[in-house]
Amino acid sequence: MTIAGLYKYFVQTLKKSNTTLCLVLIMAVLPLQALQAQVKTQLQLAARPTSLLATWANHPEILNYIIMFQGGAAGGSLTIKIKATFKDGTGNVIGTSDLNFLPNRVITAGTTVLQSRDVVLLQTIHFTGSALKALNTTGRMPAGSYQLSLQLLDAQTLAPVSEETTRPFTLLSYQLPVLMLPQNEAVLAAEQARVAITFRWTPLAPAPSQERISYMLQVFEIQPGQTPVQALRSNQPLLNKQVTGTTQYIWQPQLYMADSAANRKFIWTVQTLYEGGYGFNNGAGDGRSEPFWFEIKSAKEILDSRKQ
Repeated sequence: MTIAGLYKYFVQTLKKSNTTLCLVLIMAVLPLQALQAQVKTQLQLAARPTSLLATWANHPEILNYIIMFQGGAAGGSLTIKIKATFKDGTGNVIGTSDLNFLPNRVITAGTTVLQSRDVVLLQTIHFTGSALKALNTTGRMPAGSYQLSLQLLDAQTLAPVSEETTRPFTLLSYQLPVLMLPQNEAVLAAEQARVAITFRWTPLAPAPSQERISYMLQVFEIQPGQTPVQALRSNQPLLNKQVTGTTQYIWQPQLYMADSAANRKFIWTVQTLYEGGYGFNNGAGDGRSEPFWFEIKSAKEILDSRKQ
């Protein structure tokens, strides 16, 4: 309830009940109203921050919370808590600070600029619904439109000492890379494959502005009697190469492909990793793209199959 709302409530109560008690309550509200006049806040928030909330603290460009405090009767300093509230696009609360766990912060007269690491303390925020489920399973908020509200509270009384400042933001949905080469079910000539196999894929889209990403290229051999998916799930990768700054890698298997007469089948995929080395989870899976499989045959076998 705003100060104006509290004042109106107390005036209405004054007409119905004990006059002395209501006067005391009104007198308690007036100093708070005067304090709010001394505290002004501004919230600057990136329009499209990363959905990985845990990394907001590492990116000062995402959030700036500016507190302008005149000092005055408060003696030049003020002990406060900063309450953070996440809302969905329609204004429904999906996460808010637990005031019992919020640390106290002392602000002094003048202008104080705080960043995400100072005001969005994830360990103190209780999320609900789909946001809680997504954060627990993927570490990310679901794609969509949201609002973030910040407000200063008196550390002792928990009464608001500033207006609530709210800014909207949008979390994008990402398209994991799509594999390109070798194409799915491609047949490669062993004589060339033993020298080099070129793997190519599309980049993560759109390109994240606050996250550094890399790609883990993985190649598994499909053993006799296995399906491609079984090989992907149970076998150790023959190639496990982290690639940064490009969407292509040339594998030189060397002696492994020396026997050009041997038929071999492989399945490959690309796992998108964000900073820290964890899979870029977009709501399901672990950041792995839809896999492709290919096989290697000798040039003679390829030629014979074309004649049939």
